[in-house]
Amino acid sequence: MSSLSHWAALAGAASRFALCSAVLLLPASAAGQEALPTVEIGAATIVSADRVEERVDKSSSAVTVIPSAQIEKRGATGLTEALRGAPGLDLYETGGPGAQTSVFLRGATPGQTLVLVDGVRIGDPSSTDGSVDLGGLVATDIERIEVLRGPQSALYGSDAMGGVIHIVTRKGEGRPRASLSLEGGSYGTGHLRARVSGSEDRLWYAFAIDALTIDGHPRYGYRITRPLTIGDGKTPLPPLPPNDPTRKGGASARLGYRVNEDIAVEAGFFGYDSAIRFDNPYSFSGVDVFDPQNHQHATFAQGFARIDADMFDRALHNRFTLFGNVTNRDVWQARSCYDASYDSYNCRRGYRGARRGFEYQGDLSLDGFGLLTFGARNETESVRTSQDPVPPTTFTPIEAAQTTHSGFAQHKLTLLERIDLSYGGRIDAVDQNRTFATWRATAAYRLEETGTKLRGSAGTGARVASLYQRFSQYGDPTLAPETSVGYDVGVDQSLFGERLYASLSLFENRFRDLIEFGRAPSCSATQAFGCYYNVGRARTKGVEFSGEAIVVPGEWRLRTSYTHLAAENLTTQRSLFRRPRDKATGSLIYTGIAGLELEARLTFVGPNPDYDYIFSQRVMLAPYAKLDLFADYKIDERMSVFARIENVNDARYEEVLDYGTAGRSIYGGVKFSW
Repeated sequence: MSSLSHWAALAGAASRFALCSAVLLLPASAAGQEALPTVEIGAATIVSADRVEERVDKSSSAVTVIPSAQIEKRGATGLTEALRGAPGLDLYETGGPGAQTSVFLRGATPGQTLVLVDGVRIGDPSSTDGSVDLGGLVATDIERIEVLRGPQSALYGSDAMGGVIHIVTRKGEGRPRASLSLEGGSYGTGHLRARVSGSEDRLWYAFAIDALTIDGHPRYGYRITRPLTIGDGKTPLPPLPPNDPTRKGGASARLGYRVNEDIAVEAGFFGYDSAIRFDNPYSFSGVDVFDPQNHQHATFAQGFARIDADMFDRALHNRFTLFGNVTNRDVWQARSCYDASYDSYNCRRGYRGARRGFEYQGDLSLDGFGLLTFGARNETESVRTSQDPVPPTTFTPIEAAQTTHSGFAQHKLTLLERIDLSYGGRIDAVDQNRTFATWRATAAYRLEETGTKLRGSAGTGARVASLYQRFSQYGDPTLAPETSVGYDVGVDQSLFGERLYASLSLFENRFRDLIEFGRAPSCSATQAFGCYYNVGRARTKGVEFSGEAIVVPGEWRLRTSYTHLAAENLTTQRSLFRRPRDKATGSLIYTGIAGLELEARLTFVGPNPDYDYIFSQRVMLAPYAKLDLFADYKIDERMSVFARIENVNDARYEEVLDYGTAGRSIYGGVKFSW
């Protein structure tokens, strides 16, 4: 199929999906009604798109905002649950909540997707690709999550090839407020949340804690009916253990003070602590697969200090930020570092990753000539690995660091009060590595008379090789950055007096110099098992649709999303793993009784390619559909109760080959507010 006909087919499929969604709403869209509820699109603000606050309906980027109310009412126990259903986003848990979780944005890998908390990146420098494990993150006092799709390296630097996920924590305002939430349910789940926030004169504050315990289910093989083997491909899998538990907690804090009308200072903290038990299905020894000693303890702590200062009658806004974070992971895995002289169960591998730096950003108003955003950044990341005890033949420790010096600028301009333009670029210089430049341009045309916005963007992305890929025993310090070029075009439409909102995007990204592992001419004599090298090329393209509508004012609302993705490895001419071609969600929400909100959410995921590492072959995971129900009832101003039933239809499905997922599950709780 030609490229043109492929795009036509994609657009046609998405258009039919959008049309069907709209037709469902027509009976309730009588013209001429006044003072009816409207879909709140554009009421939230975003900061990710252009590093400055702007309304969603003014942005020329493809962006999804997930507000705090939606996160809480769906009972999200972690970031993974909060993100599910966002267009263009795929999440994969290796066996239930708390397990290692990867995110793919528009087909880009986890290492090519940048995650920020309050503007500070949180990737783990000690992991193989430098990405963050979303499984450990708790949904602590989140104000909103912004999912910005498409290459964003021109403003955010390395890793923002597929896009940016920005987690914004709550900032206190108004009278002092406090809340306490308690929840329990299936699989031995217990969840506690507490927060305090407010402001007093020039001071604002917000503090929150989150604690979660889950007895869980076996991660590997749970609810899998086909026969499974251990790593040798012959020996049957041993009987499953009763469960693989998860324990995690988190905390966040923001404290600010306005010195005068032009100067404000703020400090923030975000962190978590998690402990999980995992399975080792690739072991050649059956006793090691479900050994209770297989567990991981991880901690993460991040802090920032920030000064905001206005100058020249507030024509220039300056922001100075000091930041730093530390990730510590300790992994105990039976026989992973076995030596006859030591007790293998006492073998611990430690992974320490750290990041620190300074950033300046200036926003200069050019009166009728737009806004100029510019800045500089200096960031140092480091890694140190260890093993205790230390059998010399089984482990090669790493201790390395690299510093990146960056500068960026962007000009935003509005013409004729309806054309929004932006263009900008960035230069990143990495110590003892290549300097690279990225660019991005966007345009949007707003027809407010019809509620229409036409938008498009184009840009490049880049990702610096991780410290592991450069400096481990398999690494190459001279690895070139991965690069990409991408574009998207789209339309956002409000209809029927803003009672229906729909967004449609077509996108394509091309990746070059992808870092892969294998036997290559560049491998040294000591890298007999292989090394990391630049060779890969890939392409992702597809269609994204999202919509929200008021079906019956004051009673029924509808929310939908659909993504079609074609992701191909251009080197092998095969589809990329863990990128389903089709995925859709639909939610029907009822608010017809005072204080009560009910939601039914249906999720469909099409056939999903994966890889069987035991038998070294490609596999296709079966499609599935899953129904979830949510209920929230506000008894009075100080008390509300909530409940949810997940996987109502008890679907058996896999996100990752052979790793089980929970069956029908019931949860409920109570929330107190003061």
